Amino acid sequence: MLAAVMIVEGVLRTPDAEAHYDTGWGLYHALAKNSRLYLLSHTWTEQDNALWLAKRHLSGHLAYLHQPTPGPAGRLETLERIRSWRISLVLEPDPSCAAAELTAGWNTSLFTHAAYTQPQWRPDYNAAPRPWDDLAQAIERQDRLRLTDPRHQEQP
Repeated sequence: MLAAVMIVEGVLRTPDAEAHYDTGWGLYHALAKNSRLYLLSHTWTEQDNALWLAKRHLSGHLAYLHQPTPGPAGRLETLERIRSWRISLVLEPDPSCAAAELTAGWNTSLFTHAAYTQPQWRPDYNAAPRPWDDLAQAIERQDRLRLTDPRHQEQP
């Protein structure tokens, strides 16, 4: 049976917020029904996560793991504590953590949301800076649009 670790922030829940992702919600239910699912969080305490999960009736996971130190080193440290659990897959929203996990021998699925992914994380990201003239033209165009927008005209 597949054993998976789902990172709560960025897969199931929006980082630093109460909202959930619909895709993560569906994935949670599918994995909870068909695998051994563990949740890992570095932002909220176990009590905070338990309350958030209880409000949403999410109880299909086997355990909750807290990552005390943020970033790739903290993630690896937390995963190493459970290496004997024979985890088959880590669902990871952070590319730097995913890279570290792959290097450490973890099977990792990078899970991204199109609307919330930082631009530099996208595979199609072009790191070349925009030319100054393009930036200046964009600002001038926005100013022109703002000044000619009838919703912002002075009312007599």
